[in-house]
Amino acid sequence: MTGSSPVAAPPVRPSLLLRMLLIAVMVIYLIGETALMPFLPQLFHRMYGINSPAATGQFLWICRIVGLIALPLWGLAARRWPLHRLVLIGLCCAAVFDACVGFAPNYTGFTVLSAGAVAANAALLLAYPAFVAEHSRRAVERRRDGQHARLVAVRSMVVVFHVAAVASTLVGGWVSGLPDPRLGVSAFAVVDLLLAVLILRVLRRLPVTRRRSTPAPMNNVGVRRWWLLLTQAALIGVAFDFALAVPRVFFVKYAAAFPGVSPGSFVVTVLIFLPSVTALLTLPATRRCYRRLDRWMLPVAALVCIAGFVWEYAADGLFALICGRVLLGLGLGLAQVAVEMTMFRSTGTAGPAFTAVETVRSAGLLLAPPVAATAVTHEVALPYLVAGAALACVVVASLPKVPTPVSCPTAEEPSALAPTRAGRADAG
Repeated sequence: MTGSSPVAAPPVRPSLLLRMLLIAVMVIYLIGETALMPFLPQLFHRMYGINSPAATGQFLWICRIVGLIALPLWGLAARRWPLHRLVLIGLCCAAVFDACVGFAPNYTGFTVLSAGAVAANAALLLAYPAFVAEHSRRAVERRRDGQHARLVAVRSMVVVFHVAAVASTLVGGWVSGLPDPRLGVSAFAVVDLLLAVLILRVLRRLPVTRRRSTPAPMNNVGVRRWWLLLTQAALIGVAFDFALAVPRVFFVKYAAAFPGVSPGSFVVTVLIFLPSVTALLTLPATRRCYRRLDRWMLPVAALVCIAGFVWEYAADGLFALICGRVLLGLGLGLAQVAVEMTMFRSTGTAGPAFTAVETVRSAGLLLAPPVAATAVTHEVALPYLVAGAALACVVVASLPKVPTPVSCPTAEEPSALAPTRAGRADAG
């Protein structure tokens, strides 16, 4: 007697699993970069009895400089090895450093080991172009629009960025609230190793895609055009990130000047993340806006952000400040997607050019704190006008005037994630 066997559910595609894991890697990268930052003074006091603010400042500067040095080195490594392999190496190295950081015997050891963890975590940023490359690869296989696939990938990462910003605050508060925060600091190592193992298992199930041995040749005009677009993307990224960072430094001080608002209150917390919440609400409209505006989406969205900053500068009450924050968020989501699309249009997803632009953008962020400090000595609301001026530079630099570039010599989007060893069978 035979019975009908139940129909098995279709297995999850390896490509989908890989994209989910790459998103997890980016979440870990963002959380690892920012989770403990607001709680460092308390951690140094509890762990080493250090109360000096200078110790926190010195620690942050050392880690930032190490990160700036490490990121382009990982980009150079991407010229020889696939992105997935570098992400795996970064996860394994980060796990070693994270496991040791929590048990550093003194402040010096904590700083040195943390700098090593930052250098290793810089490789995790390569999961971003790898994620975009995987979307492009799937679009090529299914003969779909690659530009739309890239837009979907970038929009997903912008969502991840805003969600990770909230998650990092929760994780940092959890670690600082533990009876022994050393255990919480070292717990990142377990997550790093788990992600490394899962990514390795999924990659073994992907089909082999051969990479071209030599890149497509480019004439002198193509090379000059590519470098022009690469420089344009870097300048746009620096100006955009600088504009967002300048008013953030002293926002609590500015908001506390309004009646009914006090530092550390729930109202201040809501005002801080209000633009991010609004930006998340605008992201579903990204595809429609990009289809209608194309390369005009960035200057238009940047103009909306400028209007939000000017509104905040001129706010004469709490309600006006809220309106300015909401207006900023309306342009922020679309502007972030447009900035990332501009960057990938110029750099491709192979790694070296991407890390070069990201390094320049990170270096630009170092200018925001001193500029903000200088501005508030004249007027507490002046950073908003500085931010508006920086975004005006973004508008000018992003006006469509450069033709579509010839493909970057190092960009191999459809094959950036594929295993390179010939003859590997698909285990899926």
